[in-house]
Amino acid sequence: MSTRSAKAGAQDAAAQGEKFAQRHRRTLKQVGRAGVAAEGVVYLLVAWLAAQVALGGSGSGGESADSTGALQRIAEQPFGTVLLALLALGFLAMVAWQVVEAITGEETSRRLSAAAKAVVALALGVSTVRVLTGGGSSAGEQQQSLTQRVLEAPGGAAVLVVAGLVVVAVGVAFVVRGVQKKFEEKVEGVLSPALRALGVAGWVARGVAFGVVGVLVVISSTGDTARSRGLDAAFHEIASQPYGTVLLLLVALGLAAYGVFQILTARRRRRA
Repeated sequence: MSTRSAKAGAQDAAAQGEKFAQRHRRTLKQVGRAGVAAEGVVYLLVAWLAAQVALGGSGSGGESADSTGALQRIAEQPFGTVLLALLALGFLAMVAWQVVEAITGEETSRRLSAAAKAVVALALGVSTVRVLTGGGSSAGEQQQSLTQRVLEAPGGAAVLVVAGLVVVAVGVAFVVRGVQKKFEEKVEGVLSPALRALGVAGWVARGVAFGVVGVLVVISSTGDTARSRGLDAAFHEIASQPYGTVLLLLVALGLAAYGVFQILTARRRRRA
């Protein structure tokens, strides 16, 4: 087969794939909204674990205060296996929706955003399946292990600094998005004042949490990799500050607000 024929075949396959995605875009959006609700459930449990850290505990099972810890809490409940299976399906549906958005989106920024969300949803789905099957370490342990490997590589410290600053920038973007109520663009129709307030609190709290995670990643570039354990480390760092208990409880309330917002607006979402 000539190079020209191979190129034409690839272009035809890509065109057929995009037509398929466009044809099923609406259906996948409706199914994918389940993933938004699933994310909300996880954030509610992460908020509860953060409150436990603020009050001096780590939960009855000693779970890490991150998404894996939240999923482990679900596994301990009656019908936990069924709930985890439903969450896994929800995250899988969100992945499919975001992949289609990344392929068919009209704006480059939207397509990149959808691709990033597909990766996040896939990670949550994989974590859910790992907990469901009784395996896997916490997200914090995985991040610490990855940080250690990066630090041992040539130029690893610089890579960690850049990565930490990127996470800080994401946190700042969340805060700005919350204050400016940009999240309203994600929802069909008009939000009630109560939902709008939940959105503001939720995005600001997420921004604060991500900002602290980013700072700790930068600090880990000095060799202190134990401080790069994601949200779990961030919550403990906040709790260790003056008035840390109050601050972390406020962050926990904000994350809970985000979880409730995601659940209540899932069926009306035009974007994840």
